[in-house]
Amino acid sequence: MLIYHPAYDINHSIYRILLILNSSIHKEFQWDLLRLMDFYVLFPHLLKQVAPLPVTLRSYKKLINALPDAYESMLNTKRILFELEPIQNTAIQNILAKDLIDLEKFQEGIVARSETALPGELMARLMSDETVSEEWFRFIANELPVLEFNGKSGLKSRSGLMEYKYDT
Repeated sequence: MLIYHPAYDINHSIYRILLILNSSIHKEFQWDLLRLMDFYVLFPHLLKQVAPLPVTLRSYKKLINALPDAYESMLNTKRILFELEPIQNTAIQNILAKDLIDLEKFQEGIVARSETALPGELMARLMSDETVSEEWFRFIANELPVLEFNGKSGLKSRSGLMEYKYDT
């Protein structure tokens, strides 16, 4: 039996990345941070595992704890993020091929939209997506990028999803 999950759909990954880029108040993201944000857009209930939540974001604790748990069992979230990496890399390469991301910045590990306009139908779809109005999505798109990402007290460490010990 075939089972579809958006996590393994490159087109859905492209859409999620563009949704984050176009909805966030931030205009640039480290590639690894954007990958982690994409993961949390897929599985917002896993924000509950970010611990400890920084003092500046404790006001969001009720919101995060109110997110319903997923139906599927997710025993090894670090492995899931690892399995998503080639899909996310292919998605970002597709976006780069369409010149929707600044290539020079991407070569430095930064993802930022280029000056190339999105097709009208896609832009309309992104703007009308109900996900954008969800508080948990706004938290991911606007608050996570503010946090320190690297190091022992960074988001990599707090999420438990990425290696941080060798960060400089």
